[in-house]
Amino acid sequence: MKDILIEGHRILTTDDIADAVLAYARVLLEHGTADIVEFPSIHDGSPTLCSLLIGGSGVMAVVDAPVALSAPVGGADLALDEIMRRAEALR
Repeated sequence: MKDILIEGHRILTTDDIADAVLAYARVLLEHGTADIVEFPSIHDGSPTLCSLLIGGSGVMAVVDAPVALSAPVGGADLALDEIMRRAEALR
């Protein structure tokens, strides 16, 4: 699991999604645009859906989280595919 750190907020999600969100944010920044992405995350120990505005001039970091889950995060594969598709469409 990894944390996406953005504007004082911690968003816990899968490694692949965190890396894809950061990569997509970079592509958006390079193209001077922004987008909203949705992906599964863990909030207060419970699964939830995160909607995140990325791009522009926001500062974002992705760090390893000291958390491991015993089960896969539902919907992670679909969200990852969509984020990667959007990034590729801009390239």
